[in-house]
Amino acid sequence: MSIEILNAGLQTTLQGAPFTGHRHLGMPAAGAADCLSLALANFLVGKPQGAVAVEITLTKAAFGFRAPCSIGVVGPAEYIRINGQDRPRHETLTLAAGDTLDIGPGRPGCRTYLALSADLEADSLLGGQSTYLAAGLGGFHGRALRDGDIIPLSRPALPQNLAGSTPSGLRPHYSDDHVLRITPGPEAGKASDEILKNLCLRPYSVGARASRMGIALEGALLRMGQSSDMPSAAVFPGTIQLPPSGQPYLLGPDAQTTGGYPRIAQVIRADRHLIGQLAPGSRIQFVETTTERATDIYREKLALLSSWLGQIKLW
Repeated sequence: MSIEILNAGLQTTLQGAPFTGHRHLGMPAAGAADCLSLALANFLVGKPQGAVAVEITLTKAAFGFRAPCSIGVVGPAEYIRINGQDRPRHETLTLAAGDTLDIGPGRPGCRTYLALSADLEADSLLGGQSTYLAAGLGGFHGRALRDGDIIPLSRPALPQNLAGSTPSGLRPHYSDDHVLRITPGPEAGKASDEILKNLCLRPYSVGARASRMGIALEGALLRMGQSSDMPSAAVFPGTIQLPPSGQPYLLGPDAQTTGGYPRIAQVIRADRHLIGQLAPGSRIQFVETTTERATDIYREKLALLSSWLGQIKLW
């Protein structure tokens, strides 16, 4: 059993749960850039939220199925077509051996997830199977998929009693406009009193320098109240750093584990999955909140999602 990559698109990788517990070794989190969309896709095919699936970035992709399989597609894909026939997102779909699947580009948004009821065979390391592109580790030989690749599948492909359809109230809204809530970063207190106020004053745009490692933000330049030089310190997905240029930089799932630029803010955990849907040209309005309120927001979001997905966490 296998699937063939007919059109790999711009950057299509195998992604699932992040690598955890290894940051002291310099291993980034990696994993799905939008863990909520991944969880919803996996639930449609009876999989745990962090099971390895196909992450499709920006452009269209196409697949040939060499075995029967149930699938779930969640994300901003413009269309889903099986053998040329339009099919819906957020529903459990069934393909037969010989069928082709076309997934359209993300408009608006950035990443679409294709989950399969059969297991995708992926390289394992450090207890995970996600792809970390910068080091060529995990996933499919540590790299993005290419036209003609054959990915083996295992385990029975057509389980019974699948979810069927995601409730409308739990379907993410994909847009070019985003609100990301932030808390002050460790160096925010060493900056000018106005730095977070200015970060939240008006929207920023996602620049051309955008990848799974991080995103350069275009908009008003920010300045530290003192030298921006500092020893390297721990950073995480969602950390907003301020280089000497004054152009804020938002770290993504593949970001390094330490950095030497001031950490002026941190995107709250409940909103971090939205970073995975930021495409070049997207607009971001930052909103400051407290750490206490961030905890409440996270618990409220998990309570809502657990009504459908069961026990879940967002990374």
